[in-house]
Amino acid sequence: MSNDPELTNLLSALQNTVKLQAALMAKFEQREERMQASFEQRMQALQTELVQLHQKVGGIVGNASSQIAEDARSAVGPVAARYERDISAATARASRSAWLWLATGISTILLAILACWAVMGYYRRELASVQEALNRYDDAIPVLQAYYASDAVLCGGRVCVNVDPNGQHAGDKRQYRQAKPRE
Repeated sequence: MSNDPELTNLLSALQNTVKLQAALMAKFEQREERMQASFEQRMQALQTELVQLHQKVGGIVGNASSQIAEDARSAVGPVAARYERDISAATARASRSAWLWLATGISTILLAILACWAVMGYYRRELASVQEALNRYDDAIPVLQAYYASDAVLCGGRVCVNVDPNGQHAGDKRQYRQAKPRE
């Protein structure tokens, strides 16, 4: 069995190879565990940095939005104040203009009412004088009808009548006699 020493050497070499492989495997496993731990550590650090970055970005955005709002307020504030003053002035002018138009309208209406009242007063006086003349004419109609029906004439600014001897007497002393009717 000459192969025995060779076989022993071979077995021994194989054992050494297996030991080396086991040692290498152990080293690979250790290295993998270290790499896994390092990876987890880096992932944890990355997550922490990500949270911090998120907080920083949130702070920057929050500060930026408050800064933007403040800048907008400071930029728009004077414009808004000027706009408000302009609107107030325009409103005041419009209010004064409206009051002026209202006063003008009321004055015009009052003037029209006064003119109508004056015209109505004039026509009322005219109507009263015409009514008075009409009443005089109405009162004169029976006298004119009686004059026309009687035998009477004007004699030097007086009425002269031809007296009817059979006519009626009138008056409280019966001093008036009825005129003779016209033929």
